[in-house]
Amino acid sequence: MSSDQIMIKIDSLNKSFGHIQALENLNLEIKKGELLGIIGPNGAGKTTAIRIICCILQPNSGEVTVGGYSIHHDQIKIKSMIGYLPEEPNLYERFKARELLRYFGELYGVPRDQIEGRIDQLLELVGMSHRADDRINTFSKGLRQRIGIARALIHDPEVIIFDEPTMGLDPATSQAIRNFIKELKGEKTVILCTHYMHEADLLCDRVAILNQGKILDMGTPKYLKEKIHGDLILQVRVHDPQKIDRNQLMALESVEGVNLDGNQFLISLHSREDIPHIIDVFGAQTIAVNTKEPTLDDVFIQTTQ
Repeated sequence: MSSDQIMIKIDSLNKSFGHIQALENLNLEIKKGELLGIIGPNGAGKTTAIRIICCILQPNSGEVTVGGYSIHHDQIKIKSMIGYLPEEPNLYERFKARELLRYFGELYGVPRDQIEGRIDQLLELVGMSHRADDRINTFSKGLRQRIGIARALIHDPEVIIFDEPTMGLDPATSQAIRNFIKELKGEKTVILCTHYMHEADLLCDRVAILNQGKILDMGTPKYLKEKIHGDLILQVRVHDPQKIDRNQLMALESVEGVNLDGNQFLISLHSREDIPHIIDVFGAQTIAVNTKEPTLDDVFIQTTQ
């Protein structure tokens, strides 16, 4: 990848909090206009990584550049290039929506003759024009997220970072926010941290799987799903997983892999011909059997086990 195509470069990044290693030798390149998803369990290091990119935290060692600017030497410039929506946006509740956006627009140096038009444009984008003159403390969590997105976009940044933007929201609001993110694809460089695998699958150009401060795998959703092998996944829920002989399953010709999630076996298959034999292996331990195509959930489980 040539340097002029890279918007964000993370090089040998390390961060610890006391004895806890949050990030360990993290390396990552994000292209201009790319929507990169970062998925991982709680404590994987996702929020630590993006807070370092945003110049909120300093690493113990390593380098991050945004548009060629260093987090060690060019923090003011980098902050002007990034719009950041944390999981819980800290909005000033005494402000009205329009007042809040005007305040941050002025803070980021948006020209005075452009700021009102920019506010109107963003309020329309997030479906909040009708609440422009209502106070923040009257908004639900979903409406606050919408205003948080508008605040992150007020200075027309080149990079947008979303940290769990749909966490705890109702389905309709979650879908609306995903639609906002979709509209940014290609125009902005976007980082999306999420627990929701289907969200990453739907939106992202590439996905990085982060666990214990390290990237375990990365690629397009299609590539990652193909890597776990098999044309379908057989899900078998059982009473006692310890009583199942995995070697018997792996000995079957069509079986590509066997993973365990709680009391449910996930068996990757390249054909259906051995399904009756698989059922025989489980025997009376079987509670339920289902088939499905591989998803990012399956990739995540297999990669982080």
